[in-house]
Amino acid sequence: MHQPPLRGRPVLEGKRVLLVDPYQPTRDARAGVLRNHDIELDTASSLQAARCLWRPRFYDWVLLDVRGYLPGEALAFYEQIRDKSPGEHVAFFVGPPTYLSRTYPDQSSEVASETQQWGETVKRFLAAA
Repeated sequence: MHQPPLRGRPVLEGKRVLLVDPYQPTRDARAGVLRNHDIELDTASSLQAARCLWRPRFYDWVLLDVRGYLPGEALAFYEQIRDKSPGEHVAFFVGPPTYLSRTYPDQSSEVASETQQWGETVKRFLAAA
């Protein structure tokens, strides 16, 4: 069972995240939210750049915006991660920043209805790492 953090310590302290988002405005906004939670963050604007940054068991989470790619391209990168680092967590952005999915393309779920809740949503996902 995942223990809650000690009082005064951020839930995401020390987590390493790779954010892959081809759209600079959303990438910058997401990066800002994640950095505000003291996350060690690397960003990539393409799957090619993400492949250069990614190493097995190096990131706690890979957050992948699949909207700018053909589904097969994003899934190929996910399969690479899954095959080489099966315990690594991956979450997919499948719509506006308020939609996340851990089971893309099979399912997507609305997890927040307002943009200010997006930071809390990411915090909950990453806390599960």
